[in-house]
Amino acid sequence: MKCNTKTMVTIALALALILAVGYWALPQIRGELGRFIAIASVLICPLSMLFMMRGMQTQTDRPEKSGQATEKSGS
Repeated sequence: MKCNTKTMVTIALALALILAVGYWALPQIRGELGRFIAIASVLICPLSMLFMMRGMQTQTDRPEKSGQATEKSGS
């Protein structure tokens, strides 16, 4: 799955808007929502790196099991 910059910015703005509306519309959970926002802002960098690195792997990077078996039996 390839994701361009415009898509990532759109998703980030949509999530920020959802959190802002939730913070404004639900005053009874502002404390929990504030903690969630703080924790999410700390974890966003490592999680995004994890998902980006996983997305960079392609099928050509991984050796095929059937190809390895034929090479070993042929030698």
